[in-house]
Amino acid sequence: MNMTAGKVDAGHPPVGDTADTSHAGPSSKRSHAAPARATKHWGVFAITCGVMAGLVALVARPKPEDPSGPPADAPRVEGRAVVLPASHVERLGIETVVVREAPLTPIIKVVGTVTFDPEYVAAVGTRLRGLVRSVARFEGDHVKKGELLADIDSPELGSAQASVLMFRAQLKAAELNHAREKDLESRGLTTAREVEDSAATLEEYRAKLLAAEQQVSALGGAPVRDGQRGVIGVHQLRSPMEGTVVERHVAAGQSVEGHLTAFRLADLHHLWVELAVFERSLQSTRKGDKVELRPLSDHNTTIIGQVAYVGDQIDPTTRTAAVRVEIDNRERKLRPGQAVTAKIHSAVAASGRVAQVPHAAITYVDGKPTVFVLTGENRFTATPVEVGDSDGEDRQIIAGLKVGEKVVVGGVFQLKSELFR
Repeated sequence: MNMTAGKVDAGHPPVGDTADTSHAGPSSKRSHAAPARATKHWGVFAITCGVMAGLVALVARPKPEDPSGPPADAPRVEGRAVVLPASHVERLGIETVVVREAPLTPIIKVVGTVTFDPEYVAAVGTRLRGLVRSVARFEGDHVKKGELLADIDSPELGSAQASVLMFRAQLKAAELNHAREKDLESRGLTTAREVEDSAATLEEYRAKLLAAEQQVSALGGAPVRDGQRGVIGVHQLRSPMEGTVVERHVAAGQSVEGHLTAFRLADLHHLWVELAVFERSLQSTRKGDKVELRPLSDHNTTIIGQVAYVGDQIDPTTRTAAVRVEIDNRERKLRPGQAVTAKIHSAVAASGRVAQVPHAAITYVDGKPTVFVLTGENRFTATPVEVGDSDGEDRQIIAGLKVGEKVVVGGVFQLKSELFR
């Protein structure tokens, strides 16, 4: 028997045999699993670190410039100032002038309303109660002084006129009686007392007749003459002036009271224009100043008038005073109630020399007058100002600018557009 073949190597299992590990202990399992688990954890950690490094690099990378942003040579706004590149100054038509100091003769522009000249207006009232018998004149009719307008039947006037007739008859009888008494006295057929009584009666009826005639006149009645009893009790409304009937408030058959204004007459050749002038311009407005008037409905028509009255009281709400302009309206270019624009050419220059700029320099920002002042190289700052009178071309600057500063007169709208872009 070969003993070599049966010899077992203590360090290795027999050839052809497989090691049985099913009964191996716990320590044997941990020793095989630990290296594999550690390798897996290190792989996950490495991947996580790589992802985080990529994110950090992506965040830290500078952003590319936005191609839609403003170009480097575009205008920019700094507060209330607009800064323009040199190339834009000519492109936008920017022009400047120097704030100058000089006397300024104001032209005051206001809106007014045409109205009647009260010196050439008359109101004709009924003066007593009655019934309108007839109307002789209507709106638009031209009437002369003393011309009949309407007839009104009035019992009150009739009673007063009847008293005139009665006292006139009694006066005539008293005159005859007094003459007879004087004749009898001369022949010694009566006493002096009878003559005195007849004289007193005569004076009494004279006084009563005078009072009755005055009452008729106060009621607007025509004088009563003998043989004209047909007009007793008829109140005749007559025109007190020559003019045009502009209002009529009676009609035939209408009952009227004593306080009614039946007709209004006006001489339309003479009219007024009422203006409301702000208090800052009142010092430059004088009686006699020339005024150009143009109807709002027809700016091609010009009417020349002159200031007739400058109000002494300022309205506390509107801060204006009334100014009235007299006009000659013989050509009938204006009508009462019509709206007009007015230019008052002041005959008084503004006191001393004042700072002024052209009208083109002034714009309005948030409702306030504003100018663009050159405050640096191609830098234009929106500056609020307080304005005063105007002569039609230049405007007085009360506050906000200094003489010698440069303000924009060309391209103002473009600068304002850049400021609010």
